[in-house]
Formats: sequence, structure tokens, C-alpha cells
Amino acid sequence: MVIWDQVRKFAFVSILVLSSSGCAVMDSGETTIKPTPLSSFSEDLNSELGSRNNPIGLGVPVTIGDWEVQVISVNKDALQTVLATDEYAMRPSAGERFLLIKVKATYIGEESGEPSSDLRFKIVGSRGNTFSKSCGYFSDTFSENGEAFPGAVVSGNLCFTVDANQITGASVSIQGGYSSETRKFVSLDSK
Repeated sequence: MVIWDQVRKFAFVSILVLSSSGCAVMDSGETTIKPTPLSSFSEDLNSELGSRNNPIGLGVPVTIGDWEVQVISVNKDALQTVLATDEYAMRPSAGERFLLIKVKATYIGEESGEPSSDLRFKIVGSRGNTFSKSCGYFSDTFSENGEAFPGAVVSGNLCFTVDANQITGASVSIQGGYSSETRKFVSLDSK
């Protein structure tokens, strides 16, 4: 009897956890996970500049922690550029594209910083999906920059594999380290 009570309690707690985590059990017995919206998305058209709903323009500097970051340019179909650098690069799947952004960052902190560990980049598609899968090897990559001291400027490319149907209207999410508190969004569309 004690074991049966423990099983019922476990089942009850499991259902509670599933329902509060955004999962739903369907009639067929399948569990689906409902995506959670990005924390800084807002339906308000007058939302803060740099939010997902009101991204900063391409080329405009944005402060993220101890860095001033600019997305200088974007190539929304970078397959030929990637192949020119690495002829053995894996091609994107059908329905995907290589998206290449050129980034420049200036260290404005007091000590020193590592751009590859201080800054996180993802592409946020027009339908809200995020893409962080790399295109593979690419020359002049942003992540190859080393330690930077006050006033140092670093630059390079970041290449992502993105669903082709989400590129128009996409933005780049830039955040300091692992904290979404500092996240800002930059539009990848020219205005």
C-alpha cells in the first residue's frame, strides 16, 4: 500500500511539473513542448529600443556589458563566401541558408575582456526560432579574437545556419555571457 501511494504521488508531481513547464500531454499520449517566448519580446510597438520588438538598426553601436558592439554587415546567403574560404564545408540542408555577419566590438571596461566568452550571439528568426549552429570553419572569425584591454577594437565574422524562410525580418541577439539581462537585439534588415 505504501508503494502504491508513492506511485500516485509521483504521477501527480509529474503531471504538475509537465503542466508548469510548458509541456502538454496530448490525447494520443504524446508529450509536446510549447516554446517559451524570449524574455525581452513585447507586443508593444513602442517598446524599448534594442528589444526584440524594436531592434537596433544594422551598423548602430550597442553597449553590452563592457563592450560596445556593432553588427557592420550581413550576408543572408553566404554559401559561396563560405565555400571560397573552405571548399570542403558542409552545405546547408534544403530549406536552410548560411547567414554571415561581420561584427566589430570595442572593449570599454576597466580591466580586460575576452570577446569569445563575454559575448553570445544567436540569430532570432522572423518566426521566433533561435539559430546558433555555425556554418563550420570560416576565416576571420570573431571568436578567434583574444584578450582585449581598454580601448581595444576587435572584429570578425560569425556564420550561422538559419531556416531560409525566417531570414527576412530576423535579428541578432547579443548578450553578455550567459545573462539574458543584458540582451539586445539588432535588426538584420537594412532600414
